[in-house]
Amino acid sequence: MHSLEYCRKVLGPDNKLSDEDLATLRDQFYCLAQLMLDQRDRHKRSTLENPSSRPIDRETLEERAAIMEFEGNLSREDAERSAVSLALENDRLN
Repeated sequence: MHSLEYCRKVLGPDNKLSDEDLATLRDQFYCLAQLMLDQRDRHKRSTLENPSSRPIDRETLEERAAIMEFEGNLSREDAERSAVSLALENDRLN
């Protein structure tokens, strides 16, 4: 954990926080960082355990939706919905 002296150096000479407030702020940033790392780890685990939760390539989805829209005479909304459904189904089968 960084010292209060280091935190003051990072914040610069205009910092007017008391030692108590600065310690609280530092501790809150450490908690936030830990929460973000935990969330990242949970997301990585869930993507490995459940391939359908992996992000779908946006460019591929847009291309599929455009083909469905123009070749299949679908509305853009219906074409996008169908492209996502097909991508999810393909992931589930693989």
